Amino acid sequence: METSIPQESPPIKRLTLRRRILFSAIIYFLFLLLLLAVEIIVRATLPHVSSLDLFVSTSQQRLQVADEKQKTIFEGDPLLLWRLKPNLKNVVWDFTVLSTNGEGVRADYPTRAKPAGTFRIICVGDSVTFGYRVPPVWPDRPTDYDPNWLPFPMLLEKELRTANPNRQIEVFPLAVPGYSSQQGLAWLKRDIDELQPDFIIISFGWNDASMSDTPDREAVRTDWYPVTVRWLIDHSQALAHATRWLRQRNAPAEKSQRRPQPRVSEYEYVANIKSIVDLARARQAGVMVIGAPYRDNTTNPGEAARMTKYRSHLRDSMQQANVSYLEVLELTEAAAPANEGFFGELIHPNHIGHRLLASELWKLMKRNDMLG
Repeated sequence: METSIPQESPPIKRLTLRRRILFSAIIYFLFLLLLLAVEIIVRATLPHVSSLDLFVSTSQQRLQVADEKQKTIFEGDPLLLWRLKPNLKNVVWDFTVLSTNGEGVRADYPTRAKPAGTFRIICVGDSVTFGYRVPPVWPDRPTDYDPNWLPFPMLLEKELRTANPNRQIEVFPLAVPGYSSQQGLAWLKRDIDELQPDFIIISFGWNDASMSDTPDREAVRTDWYPVTVRWLIDHSQALAHATRWLRQRNAPAEKSQRRPQPRVSEYEYVANIKSIVDLARARQAGVMVIGAPYRDNTTNPGEAARMTKYRSHLRDSMQQANVSYLEVLELTEAAAPANEGFFGELIHPNHIGHRLLASELWKLMKRNDMLG
């Protein structure tokens, strides 16, 4: 009886490393080609979806920056949700005439690269520092305003340049309407090394203390993952349309019954400003904090009480940290009702209030020799 000898299977030919890399590259290339085709089709056939409409999702923030009347000067920002559009020229927005430079800052010179020998002061803040309705302008008369009615950063720059004719001095606002201290901190963290400030003036308040269904720790997340997702949405109309579709589909399930709370809690507010102070000190920059303006405690008593509480906590914290702190009595509810002439409305000082604030800043800087 013959026994059969099992035949050996032919050896399996394995792909070389070079071929595996080549095949993987082809697969990835085809996948990217497919994504590109989808993007081109979406852009060609569907209406443009603004990233501003997707990033600004809470009703409170939309009222300030993203409804049809307000969003003319804003665009989406993956880190900060919204920012000023660059290269605006004498645009009238909400009774405010403004221009921006190429970096989206309300200044008439470039701010990204600091010129050699320049003493640079950055004013980090919200709509008060931005200069809301300063100067005030009627839309049907866009050129009918006094050019000397300026926000306090511009007034301070003029004063400092006049007093120091042999020095190049810049003072400009790193400020956007609607920003809280959380957004100001994130912005400065990102850009401080490029901006190279010699001095930083900090002022936040009303946006932090204002009530919202969603606090900023959730609505304005600044860690890498949500920022990356927002960056992709900002650069892809296919992703923007998909995001909008998913939100519309899930909108009924996402309706929240939360109780309104401050956008930034009192303790988060003080911690954010402390972090900005630490950023300044770590780069050997001088620093000053301004107590937030607010007109009276009768128009909205609950809000006024929060403003008083936030400001008091901030004052105590800055004094303990040995940080220069300025609080202009006439620009707080403690001076009501005699301070009405310094305000345009409840929250924002008018051009007279800004002149007063610039004057008090200049006096304090002079007294403490803050320009060295």
